[in-house]
Amino acid sequence: MSEKVSRKQRPAVLFGQKCVKNVGYIDDYIFACEISGGDHIYYSRPRRPKYHLVIIILDGTLRMIINGDEHSFGKNTYVNLPTWADIYEIEYDEGFHAMVTATDKTVIEDIFRNRNPFPPDFRMSLNHSYGGSIFSDKDVKTLRTDISNLISSLKNTKHHFAEEVTYSYFYILLTDMADMMWRRYGKGTPSHHTDMRRADSILKDFVTLLQENIETHTDIGFYAEKLCISKQYLSLIVKEKTKVPIGTVISALRAEVAAGLLRDPDLSIQQIASRLSFSDQSSFGKFFRKHSGMSPLKYRQSLRKTLLTLRPE
Repeated sequence: MSEKVSRKQRPAVLFGQKCVKNVGYIDDYIFACEISGGDHIYYSRPRRPKYHLVIIILDGTLRMIINGDEHSFGKNTYVNLPTWADIYEIEYDEGFHAMVTATDKTVIEDIFRNRNPFPPDFRMSLNHSYGGSIFSDKDVKTLRTDISNLISSLKNTKHHFAEEVTYSYFYILLTDMADMMWRRYGKGTPSHHTDMRRADSILKDFVTLLQENIETHTDIGFYAEKLCISKQYLSLIVKEKTKVPIGTVISALRAEVAAGLLRDPDLSIQQIASRLSFSDQSSFGKFFRKHSGMSPLKYRQSLRKTLLTLRPE
């Protein structure tokens, strides 16, 4: 089946309307649903998700062409689709069954900016990769329950604190996913790095350096030199581990930092542009619009207050 998609429709349409069941949503905030059955969707031009998507596959196979490359995901895996991913095609078989969340990017930014004790790898995986394995049937059941609870909460339109409740359920989903990663790889406390293989260790050190220096350094050579490896080797490791080119990872994090700075009303857009080492405000505006789909000013005007944003630093 082929389906043409309108960008004005809700995020469910990314998967094809006929297979989407049990839907709950708050417009421009959080969406959740269940998908059952097969479909094959082509896009006349690449589709970039408006929301950050997490898909928990319970059964069947999902095939997608993302940023020009084909990816396949099967039972007991999760799919992660950041808002910078260009989707060309989606196909899932008749036995396909999955639970889905689609979340406004500011919700994820809000969760991570409040110093939550997630492993560094988890934030990297969520923001800069396309997914991975879920390690046991028990974990799959937990994540399925998390999203089912989220759907039920979203359907409860009479709740006076609906946004706060759904925020909490989404936070629980992320916390359970982080816990699964930690139980498989973790040592020490959750603030430490995980997994000890050399390539993984290099990736983790790169993530740390990137987070510490992204405001002033966006060149691959800087990070390769700090890690005492070649640019080519660093690029190879990042692409192998995240399935995304290193330049895309750096740009995506730079845009994420920019979005965080735009939440501070005391900083002007010109100050943010200078802080992120853009030559001028216009260059910053073009960069941010490319990665977020809106100008810095429009983004700042559209920011929503969420539960943890209201807490003091």
